[in-house]
Amino acid sequence: MTDKAASRTTLTVERVPRHTLGSLLIAGCALTWGFVGIIVREVELPALTIVFFRVALSSAAVALILLAVGRRDLLKRPRPEVVALGVLLAIHWSLYFAAIKETSVASAVLITYAAPIFMAMLAPLLIREHVPGVSIAALVVSMGGIVAISLAGGSGGDEVRATGVVLAVFAAITYAFMIVLLKRWAADVHPATIIVWQEGAASVVLAPALLFANFDSVSAADVGYLLILGIALTGVTGIVYVGALRWVPATTAGILAYMEPVSAALLAAAILGEALTPTVIVGGAAIVAAGVVVASRTPAQGGSVEEPVPVTAQ
Repeated sequence: MTDKAASRTTLTVERVPRHTLGSLLIAGCALTWGFVGIIVREVELPALTIVFFRVALSSAAVALILLAVGRRDLLKRPRPEVVALGVLLAIHWSLYFAAIKETSVASAVLITYAAPIFMAMLAPLLIREHVPGVSIAALVVSMGGIVAISLAGGSGGDEVRATGVVLAVFAAITYAFMIVLLKRWAADVHPATIIVWQEGAASVVLAPALLFANFDSVSAADVGYLLILGIALTGVTGIVYVGALRWVPATTAGILAYMEPVSAALLAAAILGEALTPTVIVGGAAIVAAGVVVASRTPAQGGSVEEPVPVTAQ
């Protein structure tokens, strides 16, 4: 490549608006998170054990990245309440991964993504935010989608089971509590700091799960999956996501995050052979549509309870 051609390429890259680049990065993160459910189903370990490796590897990876880029200041421990939310994070991901083990990936992910609707309902109670009428309507639509999915049938490993649906609902509720409480207690804390300390605390809480896991059946592929899950799909994408949020309005970020459940459903169908029944598609579409409506009401400037954060890339 000539110097003149290289110069034109550089200028082209530099002319890409930051909000466009940020949107592409967030969309990329959301699409890759669709692989989380695939990994959870493929690894022959209990849900609690998988969650332990996810949070432990993610916390360590982000801490090492911060040290490598000279941001040791971001490793300073935040207020105790923020660290304590690691317990809630451990509960949320345990419920979510258990839901994936108990029902189809599509139904588990789609139902868990009703969380922004629950956030809108909790906001007035915990941080005194007004709930617009459209959020209430979105909740009704979202609950209708959950009911539709819970009534869906399937065959073999892709069957939609009541146990998994209930676990996914509680995963959505615990996620809603966590994000609203983070807004209340950690509005001034850097997200990378939250990742390190909250996921570190979650790993401590979940460490006893290692005592009850059978590692005899764990293969080299499983180890690779766990490394990808903890380091790449949680730690690295968390850092990328944090950086991209600085360039993208919360409205855009909230809507783009809904690429994850769509990605998860399609990947589960392609890789795991899960059948996407019409009922699951309709129910999932209702949940996604309701969530997009809530996210679209997020102020363009400033945070919001609907804004997805990297502490829990679904």
